[in-house]
Amino acid sequence: MSRVARSARVGSRQRVETLGNGTSAATAKTITKAETGELYFIDHNHAGELLITLPPKQDGAYFKFVLLTNLTAVGTIKITSSEAVDGDMVGTIFEQVTGGANAQSAAQQDDDGDHQITLSNDVHQGSYLECYCDGSTWIMSGHINVSAV
Repeated sequence: MSRVARSARVGSRQRVETLGNGTSAATAKTITKAETGELYFIDHNHAGELLITLPPKQDGAYFKFVLLTNLTAVGTIKITSSEAVDGDMVGTIFEQVTGGANAQSAAQQDDDGDHQITLSNDVHQGSYLECYCDGSTWIMSGHINVSAV
């Protein structure tokens, strides 16, 4: 493979980072502006909290969080805005009961009243959240597989 082609291939891959320590206590992560566009795998199944802090709002910033393991311990994953101002995060997250019918699903909506999202026990691997910023607000979307809505 030529050097030019190799550079293009490597440059097209998404940057990936794993957060959490499996069943051990997690280390908090403060994301910087320079990390926009990264994909975060979450490996957290501990009774403690994994705190993820988004950078200050910036037009075009984007992050995706995918659960690598099931969160079955009585722990939490909290994604919060660094400015911590209510109204910083808006959006809709679809929750699907794994193995359930559509009647056991829900859309969790937030229309300008919060600055954090908390996932708690019984969230299944493969669930994901996406964060997009328009410069003034973090817009959240995602699909969470859970044991109960």
